[in-house]
Amino acid sequence: MASKGVEKRVSVVVLGDFGRSPRMQYHALSLSKHKFQVDVVAYKGAEPLQEIINNENIHLHYLKDIPKFLSSLPKSMQYILKTLWQTFYLFWAMMSIPKMGCILLQNPPAIPTLPVCWFVSVIRECFLFVDFHNYGYTIMALNSQKKGLIVRLAEWCEKYFSRKVDKSICVTKAMKEDLNENWNVRASVFYDCAPEIFHTISLKEKHNFFMKMSEEHEQFKSRSSENNGEFTRFTKKIGDEYEMLPDRPALIVSSTSWTEDEDFSILLDALQDYELVARITGEVPDVLVCITGKGPLKSHYEKLIQEREFSHVEILTLWLKFEDYPTILACADLGVSLHSSSSGLDLPMKVVDMFGCGLPVAAFAFNCIDELVTEGINGTIFEDYRQLSKQLQSLFRGFPKRRTRLNTFRENLERTSSLRWDENWNHTVSPLMRELFARKFLLENC
Repeated sequence: MASKGVEKRVSVVVLGDFGRSPRMQYHALSLSKHKFQVDVVAYKGAEPLQEIINNENIHLHYLKDIPKFLSSLPKSMQYILKTLWQTFYLFWAMMSIPKMGCILLQNPPAIPTLPVCWFVSVIRECFLFVDFHNYGYTIMALNSQKKGLIVRLAEWCEKYFSRKVDKSICVTKAMKEDLNENWNVRASVFYDCAPEIFHTISLKEKHNFFMKMSEEHEQFKSRSSENNGEFTRFTKKIGDEYEMLPDRPALIVSSTSWTEDEDFSILLDALQDYELVARITGEVPDVLVCITGKGPLKSHYEKLIQEREFSHVEILTLWLKFEDYPTILACADLGVSLHSSSSGLDLPMKVVDMFGCGLPVAAFAFNCIDELVTEGINGTIFEDYRQLSKQLQSLFRGFPKRRTRLNTFRENLERTSSLRWDENWNHTVSPLMRELFARKFLLENC
C-alpha cells in the first residue's frame, strides 16, 4: 500500500480496553493484512482476538493502569489526576515505539488522547488519523451538568484538535454532516461491518453450542425426561439427526458495556409486562434473555433483576469468550439493543454483529438508528418499555410454530447484509491510508 522506502508502521491507539474495542481490533488486523507493522497502545483488559495475539505484525503495548486510590478522591480531583496520569504514560508509550508513519486513534475518549497524539505526531513527523465513534464531551455530559465548565472545556479541546488531524472517518452520515457543519472537519463515513466470524450456523453447530453452555449454565440444560438421545433445552440429537424442540423457549440476546447510555430498566419493565401476558393468556412462550458484557453498572442491574418475580422469563448475565459471542448471536431468535447514543450520531456495533449472524433486532429509537435498523424490514424500533413489550408479544405469539415476521426479517437480512468488514475497509480506509503514505513518501524525498 505504501511506497517503497517509507516506514510502513501504524500505531493504533485506544485509551481503553483493547479487547473490548472490536472496531479497533479489526483495524489492526486489516492493517496487518496490508503488510503494515502495527503497534497497539491501549489498556490491558479482556483478551483480544487470538488472531491478533498470534499475529507477528501486531505488537501490543499496554499502558500502566490508573491507581485505584484515585477513585476515593473528589470527582474533580479524580478527573485532573487521572488525566495527568494518562497524559504521561500515553506520551511515554508513544515516544517509545519505533519510527511510525501514522497514528490511528479511536475517539472518544478525546482527552488526553487527541492533544497527546497530535503533539506526538508533530514531534515524530507522522500523520494523525482519527476514527470518530462518538464525541467524548457528550459522554462526559451524561454524568455532568450539561453546561458545566469541565464539559465545555472538553468540547473546546475535542473540537480544536479534531481540526488538526490529517484524515478522519466516522460511523454515520449524521456524524459526518455534524462534524463538517459544526467543527469544519471533513470525515469519510465508514460504517461498522461484521467480520467473517459473525455468520449464520448450522443446526448441528447450534446443538453443540447449547451442549457446551448447558455444562456451565442450568438455563440451557434439558427439561425433558426422555433419554433416547442427546438433549438441551432448545435442541435434540437422535442418531445423526438434529432438531429444534417444539416446546423450547424463545432466546433473546443483548450485549452491553453496562454504561449510562443504555437504560436496561426499559428491557426489565418490558419483560415484566410480557410476564403478565404470559401468565394470563398463555399465548406467548417462555423466554430466556442472555445479557453479555462487563461494565460499571452491571451489579446495579443484577440487583434489579433479582428483585423481579418471573416465572415465564429468565435472565442470565454472561461474560463470553469473544469466539463464543458470535455463536450465541447465531443461536438466538431476537437481539435487543438499548444503545441510546450520548450524541445521537453513532450506531451500536452490537446490531451490526447481530445482523452479520442473520439475527433480527429490536432497537431503541434515537436520532440516526434508521441508518441501520429499518422498521418492519430487518427488525423493529421502540421508544419505551410498553412499545418493546408489545413488539415482543407480537413477534413471539405462537412461537415456535408461528415465526412469520422473524423469518421475514431473516430473509431480508440475507439479501442486505452481504457487505463485510474487509470489503468495506479496502474500499473506504485503504485509499485514505494510501494517500497519507504517498504524501509521506513525497515529503521524505523532496
